[in-house]
Amino acid sequence: METQTRKILQYLILPLCLLVILVWIANFQIHPDFLLHVDFLDVGQGDSMFIQTYQGNQIVIDGGPDDKVLTQLGKVMPFWDRTIDLLILTHPDADHVSGLSDILKRYRVKKVLMTNEAAPTAAYKEFVKLVDEKHVERIHAEMGERIWLDSATVFDVFYPPNKVEDQGLSTNNTGIVGELIFGKTKVLFTADDDSIVEDLLRSEYNLHADILKVGHHGSKHSNSAEFIQAVSPKYAVIEVGAKNTYGHPTKEALDNLAAANVKVFRTDLDGLVEFTSDGTNLVKK
Repeated sequence: METQTRKILQYLILPLCLLVILVWIANFQIHPDFLLHVDFLDVGQGDSMFIQTYQGNQIVIDGGPDDKVLTQLGKVMPFWDRTIDLLILTHPDADHVSGLSDILKRYRVKKVLMTNEAAPTAAYKEFVKLVDEKHVERIHAEMGERIWLDSATVFDVFYPPNKVEDQGLSTNNTGIVGELIFGKTKVLFTADDDSIVEDLLRSEYNLHADILKVGHHGSKHSNSAEFIQAVSPKYAVIEVGAKNTYGHPTKEALDNLAAANVKVFRTDLDGLVEFTSDGTNLVKK
């Protein structure tokens, strides 16, 4: 009788353990920690950011130059989670678009926010092909657009204007600039746009933000003293690869940030840079 009972228990233990795990997973997904997470991923010489809203919606801005983004997402997303609510491609340069194709292959992506600016590169063509093959809904980014990421979190598109692709600008100067807002917390994402766009933004918007994603990996052609003063961030994050051949971040950009007393983090030195906010208190993890 004791042997039979032991056998029955052995048969029951595994299903019960699996049930407990599934319940725990479901509870985690239904009940996130009710904080905004903003993570600057260490993808080398390129941009990639991960956002999780307080209601658990997940957004990726740019994908870096290769599949390293998948390893980084594995650090900030649960291993069982294979859904991303929104991908944002700021502009089609390889150091922003390449990793997005790897994300599309690995995850179920619901929507993509992008411009009409195209590139004749294999990386961009693969990205567009995958978006079409997987029937991902496209949203066209345009100045003045507000995108609700959940019931209390928005992404305001500050740039580009309509038909920017017809204005003869460099690819960098067609990139999406937007501000993430949750309660009192604001994060400004600047893509690779140069000072010509920064000047336009200063004339059009109140740019104040708590965190600035430093423009163009800390290029001297972006991050003017006037622009940084207008944003007046507490923190700035530079997405940059170690010992890159571009000389990023430049002394000019670093000096402008230092003059404004901004606390600077760099992915080449600090790796993954993570922040959380409850809508009032912003915390560097």
